[in-house]
Amino acid sequence: MKRRPDAQDLFAGVMFVAFAAFMLWLNTDHPIGSARRMGPGYMPMLAFGILGVLGVAIVIGGLLTGPNLIGRFAWRDMVLILLAMVVFGLTVERLGFIVSIALCVGIASLAEKVWKPLRVVGLIAFLLALCWFLFIWYLDIRIPVFPWSY
Repeated sequence: MKRRPDAQDLFAGVMFVAFAAFMLWLNTDHPIGSARRMGPGYMPMLAFGILGVLGVAIVIGGLLTGPNLIGRFAWRDMVLILLAMVVFGLTVERLGFIVSIALCVGIASLAEKVWKPLRVVGLIAFLLALCWFLFIWYLDIRIPVFPWSY
């Protein structure tokens, strides 16, 4: 009996690899530098290189697992997630870090089939703590935390 590949994993892996390759190609104009003296193209090269490797791993996993056919495309969910990212980008400087993350997670959570408010509040709290620690405290990125902290 011939085993069919997982269509969802194949599609996702190929999309990851294609996106990573395209972004790595766009990054060729920036100097890379070295690990000790990173240039502006070092972090994007590293991030998109990892994305490409993950895409290859997903493709290999899709070839080794059983069939999982691609169903209907979830347009509503995709639009909600893109809207959440746009809202975050437009509000982070005006409304601050905390309100923007809460709005982003709140909008994106509407794409969830089984929506549980307590889970969304927990995710918002976790992401706020993680992002504050990583971006504000550790990397010292200067963005307003509250709407009134200019």
